[in-house]
Amino acid sequence: MSSAPPQLYPVTQLAAIINLLHRMAIHTPALPHGMTASQLSTIAFLRFSQGAQYQRDLEAFFKLRRSTVSSQLNTLERKGLLRRVTVSHDARLKQLVLTEEGKRIGTQVLACLERMNQRMTQGMTQDEIALLTQLLGKVEENLGRAAP
Repeated sequence: MSSAPPQLYPVTQLAAIINLLHRMAIHTPALPHGMTASQLSTIAFLRFSQGAQYQRDLEAFFKLRRSTVSSQLNTLERKGLLRRVTVSHDARLKQLVLTEEGKRIGTQVLACLERMNQRMTQGMTQDEIALLTQLLGKVEENLGRAAP
């Protein structure tokens, strides 16, 4: 029994889509230069999340290791885009708070994400978009169970 050619695997399709999305985001003139897509996504997440956000929230949402998120937060803090604020009920816990510049960039990133989402789903019905979202959720769940 032969397997499908690698270009037909869903994982290669997802990799190609990720590359296209990354290229679209990086070449958006409204976004600041010299920042990674991951840094921009983190800022957008913090800008539009409800309630207090902590490092562990970023780790869980983006499925990243603690060391990766910590390094990214250090960079964003050095760039003056966020601050870590000690919370009164636990001195070990640091709330992530965007500076005014971080909030401004977060708003720009959200507008970019909305444009990318519209472009990605153009020509799809609401039912197709709902199905896509459901299937991507299953993919994320499956990979999450298998990831180290």
